[in-house]
Amino acid sequence: MRSFDMKRFIRRIFPLIVVFAIAIVVGCSNDECYDNKNSLPLAGFYSSEEVPKQVSLDSVSIYGVGAPGDSVLHDSVRGLNQSYLPFRIDQNSTKYVIRYLTGLPGKLRMRDTITFKYEIIPWFVSSACGAIYKYKMDTIITTHNIIDSVTCPGGTIDNANIENLKIYFRVSNSDDEE
Repeated sequence: MRSFDMKRFIRRIFPLIVVFAIAIVVGCSNDECYDNKNSLPLAGFYSSEEVPKQVSLDSVSIYGVGAPGDSVLHDSVRGLNQSYLPFRIDQNSTKYVIRYLTGLPGKLRMRDTITFKYEIIPWFVSSACGAIYKYKMDTIITTHNIIDSVTCPGGTIDNANIENLKIYFRVSNSDDEE
């Protein structure tokens, strides 16, 4: 009967432990899930000039219409140049109001309404990340008090962490005023 040699045992088993540990670390690290796991539309605000420039909205409130619970996204915010506008997954449309609080002489409480109509597409990302919803844009309807137009350049909103909506505002230049 041979005696138990601890050094020999460690030399044989240690490489197996290292390989097993590396396999666990590599198998559990999954970069695809570090990004945005939800399809949250990000809207950027731009001027409607021939060469659009990003603009900041001063003193605005943004809220959803017909959404359950509290639908206020921004309340009396200054210097807002982007906003996440979550879409409803229980309906094929979502409506937001942008209420302008100051800076419009004689036009108190002016507001614009934007209605997004879309197709909801469940999308399997991977076994690690699960499923998300994609929104395939159908129609965007807006009032035109201050908003000139609204676009979804890619046509589809998924979980990519990008600005996938563009809202163009009519802005006045000091050169245009007399």
